[in-house]
Amino acid sequence: MVQATNSSEGSYMLPYSVGTMVAHAWNDPLIKDMYEMKKFIVFKEDTDKIAESLENPFFIGFSANMWNCNFSHVLAQAVKKRWPDCLILFGGKMLPLDCTYLNEYPYIDFLIFLWGEVPFHELLLELGKEKPDFSAVKNLAYRDGNGKCILNEMTKKFRVDLPSPYLAGTFDELMKTPDVRFVAGFETNRGCPFHCTYCDWDTTKSPITEFPLEKVFAEIDWIAEHKIDYCGCFDSNFGILARDELVADKLVETKAKTGFPHKLQVSAAKADSPIVFNINKKLNNCGMSKGVTLSMQSLNPEALKNVDRQNISLERYSDLMRKYKMEGIPTFTDIILGLPGETYDSFCRGLCKLVELGQNQQIFIYCCNLLVNSGLWQKHNVEKFGIETVNIPFSQFHCDFVDPDEIEEYSEEIIATNTMNKEDFVAARIFGHGLQCFHCFGLLQFVAIYLFNEKNVSYYDFYSSLNNWVQSGSDTLTGSVFLKVEEQIVRYSNGLRLEQYVNPVFGNLVWPFEEGAFLELMYNFDEFYKEITEYLKKYDFEEDFLDELIRFQKAVIKYPGRAVLSVPLAYDFHTYFYNIFARNKTELKKINNFTTFSEPELPDNWKDYSKFIVWFGRKGKGTVHTNIKVEPTGQ
Repeated sequence: MVQATNSSEGSYMLPYSVGTMVAHAWNDPLIKDMYEMKKFIVFKEDTDKIAESLENPFFIGFSANMWNCNFSHVLAQAVKKRWPDCLILFGGKMLPLDCTYLNEYPYIDFLIFLWGEVPFHELLLELGKEKPDFSAVKNLAYRDGNGKCILNEMTKKFRVDLPSPYLAGTFDELMKTPDVRFVAGFETNRGCPFHCTYCDWDTTKSPITEFPLEKVFAEIDWIAEHKIDYCGCFDSNFGILARDELVADKLVETKAKTGFPHKLQVSAAKADSPIVFNINKKLNNCGMSKGVTLSMQSLNPEALKNVDRQNISLERYSDLMRKYKMEGIPTFTDIILGLPGETYDSFCRGLCKLVELGQNQQIFIYCCNLLVNSGLWQKHNVEKFGIETVNIPFSQFHCDFVDPDEIEEYSEEIIATNTMNKEDFVAARIFGHGLQCFHCFGLLQFVAIYLFNEKNVSYYDFYSSLNNWVQSGSDTLTGSVFLKVEEQIVRYSNGLRLEQYVNPVFGNLVWPFEEGAFLELMYNFDEFYKEITEYLKKYDFEEDFLDELIRFQKAVIKYPGRAVLSVPLAYDFHTYFYNIFARNKTELKKINNFTTFSEPELPDNWKDYSKFIVWFGRKGKGTVHTNIKVEPTGQ
């Protein structure tokens, strides 16, 4: 069974999808008697060598997703060439729900759609018969004796008593792989109640169906027993059910007893409820949280209507931002670029509105993928909204650098609609990267907040002006950094391969452009602030005040090896900004003081700083100090 992933410094995902299929099938004594499960293929190695290493295989199943689809196709062809009698099965999100794959790819023998456990089991039983009959196997496509594709009846149902691949010992041999750390995932339910047309999670349009909590709890114990640091919950909306709080309690209790798992990644429920808040508070208090998602996707009403998306009100969003901030719980907001109805102006102003509403931590901007089984993929929507796409080789960020000569994966990404042309799309991405780098990572966050509150300079005006200055100054450090970003975005919009942002100083990982730009400016810390201070003089600060503000601004950013820093200041900036975050703005007091910034766990080298503060910390503690103490000097 093949479910390949890229490495991230020696870490790989356990192949959960195909693992559940194997666990269910091998729970049947008939399957055990007829078949031997040889191995899982999870590493992207040379496909010819993989094919040659197999031992006369009878059947191979592939889970084809965006990050491994091309690899799966190349390996399937290599297997078919070396072992022509081997049967090839494909499933996964990249398959259209029709016969396309069988018609276009002769090396594929079977397709399984939607939930695969029961069809896989029934398919193996039929293949074990002298005269197999596949007509009754739901969610299956195959060729008849004349080579014609037959698409069987589809069903959204699946069994809730599916055995766990962890508890069944399905991964026991794989776990013995030397020098590899595995990441695990679990699911407490399947289904999604929402129908956003840019998403393919709701392909089945089925109600949420719950798995037994006893199974979920036992899987959490397995994850802890195997000392897995990082795990994910595969639910579409964790926290939407009242019982999800029990799952959170189990995770907290297990970590307290065993120390594992260290971190949990979830897709948090969009619901605004006490359950969601309680879960996030518990996970944050035990250090397991990867931050709370307060997703908006867009603030443009027309775009939201076009993709069948409903958000909480902006007032409620602001209240939640404040509530989480006061509890010390990190938040982040997801925004999608390229939704039909969005314009350059609405997109950029929407980003700045989020900041105005209190999102000073992290905003993640994703370009809209045109997913095969999403509503936006449908021809009538593509034509209606004037959607233009590029099939672009994409980088898997925070994975090990992959040589461009190796097998590339692609995604179909929107680069223009009838409300945002290609030029506006490029400009919006550049604006977004700039706001993420300068505000969300904190480099100019406090300058922007001060100007907004005291000089009536809107966030949109501040970051638009800054963006213009950056783009006009290729001879400056900041301009040269963002010129590289712009060049890559233009390549991207023309369907050309992005140059992966890799710098050995920060490790052998591929970084998103906003993170790469931030790291480059941090690496040239003093030079950046020297040139930006000259630019900021345009805002007519009071004499010597800008120097004081920049002194605070520089000190509040976590810098490698600077675990404790005390700075003499003439203003109590910390209290002033804290009260703004608490929506209780007070006057900035002029008082001589020492402001101390501390972060005991701050790495002392760039590689660890990049990994633990910028990557891991982006959804957690972040790059901005929060442990700050002000001591008046009385002078």
